[in-house]
Amino acid sequence: MKSQAYDIHSVSKKYFRFIYLAQHVSDWSKDPSTKTGCVIVRPDTTVAAVGYNGFPRAIKDSKELLNNREEKYKRTIHCEMNAILSSRERLEGYTLYNWPGQSCDRCAVHIIQSGIVKVVSPKIENDFTNRWKEQAKLAEELFAEAGVEVVYINMESA
Repeated sequence: MKSQAYDIHSVSKKYFRFIYLAQHVSDWSKDPSTKTGCVIVRPDTTVAAVGYNGFPRAIKDSKELLNNREEKYKRTIHCEMNAILSSRERLEGYTLYNWPGQSCDRCAVHIIQSGIVKVVSPKIENDFTNRWKEQAKLAEELFAEAGVEVVYINMESA
């Protein structure tokens, strides 16, 4: 399946609503440098789960660890994985909304395995999307191979 890009004004309000909800959820992250958020939505457009990047529940969010990039990366769960792990139901046929960009390749394989059929992400240029460009490209290839629809929303026209 090929990825598609849309202008925010040409898509359903639900895309706009859930992208901005993912942005809001990203603010819950305690990471001082990168805040990511995701919302998993049922086919009836109700929210199944949300997630943001951060440490596992049992690990303290100390400033020392959060400001040490190497140690932080060892402990951080990405927003997509947090949402998938927090869900209390099967996710087959659901849609995942990301902020601030496309999932990485490691999260993509878990998204595929969970049965999610569509991933919606903003199409914006920022530090995050530049740093994760290679992983996002591989994720898009994995999604295409698995038949997961990828939708990009041009947020610059919002």
